[in-house]
Amino acid sequence: MTLRHLLDTEYAVIRALKPTALYQFRLSLTRYGEHLGHEPGLEDLDPVLVQAWLGARKAKVSAATARKDRTHLVALWGHAARRRLVDQFPTLPPLRAPQRIPRAYRVQDVSAILRLAMHLHGTVGGLPACWWWPSLIRLAWESAERIGAVLQLRWDDVSLDERWVIFRGEHRKGSTRDIRRDISAELAGWMRHIERKPADLVFPWPRQKTSLWYELRKICSIAGVVNRGFHGLRKSAASYVAAAGGDATQLLDHSNPKLAKDHYLAESIVRPRQSALDLLPPLQLDPLDESLDQP
Repeated sequence: MTLRHLLDTEYAVIRALKPTALYQFRLSLTRYGEHLGHEPGLEDLDPVLVQAWLGARKAKVSAATARKDRTHLVALWGHAARRRLVDQFPTLPPLRAPQRIPRAYRVQDVSAILRLAMHLHGTVGGLPACWWWPSLIRLAWESAERIGAVLQLRWDDVSLDERWVIFRGEHRKGSTRDIRRDISAELAGWMRHIERKPADLVFPWPRQKTSLWYELRKICSIAGVVNRGFHGLRKSAASYVAAAGGDATQLLDHSNPKLAKDHYLAESIVRPRQSALDLLPPLQLDPLDESLDQP
């Protein structure tokens, strides 16, 4: 049995994997197959083979990406072991990834992106690109919601008159609960230009989903902004809310405040009140000898 068959016919069904998660699992299997030179099967759930692949992956991609591949393969491996399709459970050493300092768009970056987006030509899903893109980006920033839930938003969950949107729990990470977010009067005005029937998607994307990130990268490049993806908008909103004294954890709908602090709040926006430089005593140095300045 191939691991892809096990994933599609058993694991994905039992775990009720969403399309995005299933795509990520399949991508990991594709990468493992490229390393092996053949479609991976149950016989390839071998500690030596898998660890060799992860080592090769870590040399090419970030440690976080390699760790995600490890997580996917270990999950399938554990399922196969519980089903007694293989003799042993996964025995792999942990793959550690360094924790990065969160980085987010500054408000001037978001403004530059929006100004550029408002001059785009053409259409997206039959809607004017000059209103579709600015509305999408600004809603992601004002709501701090993940882009997956934003793309699933339908007009019957939007009130432009009362200026709010509701993101359905089934479209959100973890499928926990619905959340309601207020939107600005200006954004509501923008969205009127793309308003359609209640059952229609607010932001239809007729192309392959991954190409959405490619288009954002192009917009950022032309606008002269470092691309931080759609998740950078979520981090940006959380950082500015925290910097203003608000509750970033509530905005992000996290259960653990540590998640926001460790992974979302950008130090360039939420600066500490004091740094080490504020606390260190001044050094006692003699004036520089003028001769040191001579070439």
